[in-house]
Amino acid sequence: MASFKRLTVIAVTASLLAACGSGSSGGSAAAADSTPRDGGTLIVGQYQEVTQFDPNRQYSWETWRIDRNIYETLVNEDLTSPTGVPKIVPGLATSWTVSPDATTYTFTLRQGVKFTDGTPFDAAAVQFNVRRFTDPAFEYYDKVSAATMSLVYADLKSFDVVDANTVKYTFKHPFLDYLRQIPNSGNAASGIFSPEALKKYGQDGLADHPTGTGPFTFQERVRGDHTTLVRNTDYWGQRPHLDKVIFKPIGDDQSRVAALRSGAVDLISRVPPDSVASLEKAGYAVPENKNVPQIIYYNFNYTNKYLQNKKVRQAIIQAVDRKTLAEKIYKGYAEAATSIINQGNEAYDASAVDYPYDPEAAKKLIAEAGYQPGQISFTILSDTTGQPTAEYIQQQLKAVGIEASVQSFEWITYGTRSANLKPEDGLNLGEWGYVAPNWVKISHNYSVGIRDGDKYSDTSADTLKAIDTAAYNPDPAKSTELWQAAAQTWATDATVFPLLSFNRYYAVSERVGGFVWPQQDHYDLAQVWVAD
Repeated sequence: MASFKRLTVIAVTASLLAACGSGSSGGSAAAADSTPRDGGTLIVGQYQEVTQFDPNRQYSWETWRIDRNIYETLVNEDLTSPTGVPKIVPGLATSWTVSPDATTYTFTLRQGVKFTDGTPFDAAAVQFNVRRFTDPAFEYYDKVSAATMSLVYADLKSFDVVDANTVKYTFKHPFLDYLRQIPNSGNAASGIFSPEALKKYGQDGLADHPTGTGPFTFQERVRGDHTTLVRNTDYWGQRPHLDKVIFKPIGDDQSRVAALRSGAVDLISRVPPDSVASLEKAGYAVPENKNVPQIIYYNFNYTNKYLQNKKVRQAIIQAVDRKTLAEKIYKGYAEAATSIINQGNEAYDASAVDYPYDPEAAKKLIAEAGYQPGQISFTILSDTTGQPTAEYIQQQLKAVGIEASVQSFEWITYGTRSANLKPEDGLNLGEWGYVAPNWVKISHNYSVGIRDGDKYSDTSADTLKAIDTAAYNPDPAKSTELWQAAAQTWATDATVFPLLSFNRYYAVSERVGGFVWPQQDHYDLAQVWVAD
């Protein structure tokens, strides 16, 4: 196996060098000038294959890290600082007003903006985008988009075109976090696409011909190999420094690190913990950030007969030592998560704990649920990058009498597999999280399948009431307290299994300047440059 892995690393690196041109080694790479320069190509090694370049259908953070360069949102976030919750700033809207009860949001649109197909961005274009996922009577209504976008827009009461440059969203209840939710993504992206592009290429074709207003335009995608974006020469905003950005999926951890070291890529995501120290020693930047909203967690499969028992779910959480996972398996480059409200969330509470690590209590819960050691068995589903974590959980569960097998898949296959769970499946991996506190509601709805009809849930009435109280609260002064209470009440139901958040995630070549890892799960490439 060792020889095979070595050959794999060499082969992948060789193919990357052939495709991108040879680069210098990390230790001797020329340092990026302190003064930004224009031109050049940035090559990004992503840890998974991306899904699809349709803002309403896409999922995964690696996809949004590409998509947000193509599609823009009405408001944006200032991602220029590595600390602090990013400030909401104008995007495709230059200004906005919010009603006192936080139900109505009116946006003044930026004038003179065009999609990269030359068609105008205006109120009619925004209306087309919204009707696609909200109006079943619309010719271009899309059920797939409607299911995804309902995570954010299920409570939308109406959308109105006030005039050619003004639009109004009205929600049935107060929605304090809507502005914050617009530029947040991973799933349910509010990026605006060209209506003419969808008309031309169809619901399925938009992803292959993504057309937005962003600082970069789509050039090509070769599935499994690369996606290329080029500078939008007609961009309405500040000119990006880079001529081109190439994103390459490299699922194998060691191959990804080898590509960075060889100079075949300039930036990688999901740095394996064993490589952090050696990369830093070799001169690569591996920035630390303990306040990002990303969180690794596991969903429970509620069609599994064992996991419909709350005591079994509680036992699973108590059986796993998350602190040791973060400190030993991830070498301290991760933080244990004991609440679904992650460290980067505006409502984060460091004292919140769902269930403490207690294997003896887990054994007792299993017995109270009516099971003997070895009677409970299920499958843990993971992508290949998360396999070591899944195997750690497998070992911890075995110690309390739960038999679990691990199945891992490359990302696209994993997405399909986890969307079509089998009764024997027990846990499936998730990587998500938002800065906005209403992440609590989104993660609850997603985990129990409300967007797909809520096939099963034993969520308590107290939890549902607490979540609705927080979600429909119009008073910003009360928001944090209400969301923290909702999260803690929900935690007693053991509906989802928070695990950890990474504090090291990216590694960057010395030839890259301007890269910032903000308090967010994506970054701004418009401000990045590369040295000669």
